[in-house]
Amino acid sequence: MQEIRVALGARSYRVVVESGLIDVLREYIPAKGRKALVTTPIINELYGGKIAGALDDYELILVPDGEEAKQWSIVESLLGKLLDADLDRKSTLIALGGGTVGDLAGFAASIYMRGIDVIHIPTTLLAMVDSSIGGKTAVNHPKGKNLVGSFHQPSQVLIDPVFLETLPEREIRSGLSEVIKYGVIADVELFELLESKDLDEVSLEDMVEIIARCAATKAYYVERDEEDREGIRAALNYGHTLGHAVETLSKHVLNHGEGVAIGMIAVALISRENDLLSEADYLRILNLVEKYRLPSKIPTLDHAEIMEVMHRDKKAEEGKIRFVLPSGIGREPVLRYVGDETVERILEELS
Repeated sequence: MQEIRVALGARSYRVVVESGLIDVLREYIPAKGRKALVTTPIINELYGGKIAGALDDYELILVPDGEEAKQWSIVESLLGKLLDADLDRKSTLIALGGGTVGDLAGFAASIYMRGIDVIHIPTTLLAMVDSSIGGKTAVNHPKGKNLVGSFHQPSQVLIDPVFLETLPEREIRSGLSEVIKYGVIADVELFELLESKDLDEVSLEDMVEIIARCAATKAYYVERDEEDREGIRAALNYGHTLGHAVETLSKHVLNHGEGVAIGMIAVALISRENDLLSEADYLRILNLVEKYRLPSKIPTLDHAEIMEVMHRDKKAEEGKIRFVLPSGIGREPVLRYVGDETVERILEELS
């Protein structure tokens, strides 16, 4: 078992990473207060029984799987069910699922009665290493991903890699895209660990180590810049500006991790052109993305539409697109504006 502390004063919480944690969940869930378990039908069928054994009194609320859950209509429905269940300000939401469930439940918790506790129990690798930690919550808007949201830190994050045993391989590879991100921006040893193994060689013990290292890096950035106002936490968005755009425009045929993989390669190319990243490090990033069978090329999408979506990105300012540019594997990246001509050229190169 590994425990990472996210030190945010009164909003501090722990991230627990333990194989088999689901079997001792009762030790971690507070006994007092009403609870609502928010999950999807598939996850409930697989794990709902075990979760129920740790909860004495709770309301089960099922939401759609995938990005379909991150709609305002689903938020409104969820809030209505919380009211019908008589949850009050001392109640707790438990988000059991991937990143979309966590984003939805976290956002609902942030606005229900001006904010109630939320516990994240992530079931996907992507949510374990990234979205369940840090307090970013959001739903989508037709004009872009995660444009409506808030900051609302969880009361705790409980991670059991055993969930990954029932996760489709494509989703595990998607999560590894975020793991690669952490290796590039902060953790060369993590990057080297991924280089040394194939996916079928990664054990549960390896996963505990991988997830804990990612959680520690996420905590480091969140503690320094909780609400992403200083440009420090933005480093965690390496690959995400272009990634979100191609994910949205593909109508989520590309999943989040696949979009981020493409974004990481594109931005690494920009860094290489600006002498921020060596050719050797660029090739290592490209080779690792391709080793885990993640996409490195942009699918058939309209480049003008990609540019338009990126200009609406939350990190864009005054019509200029900001990118997180890697400066070397394991080294802190830099945040810079990049001209449209450069970006358009890179889009052409990767198409």
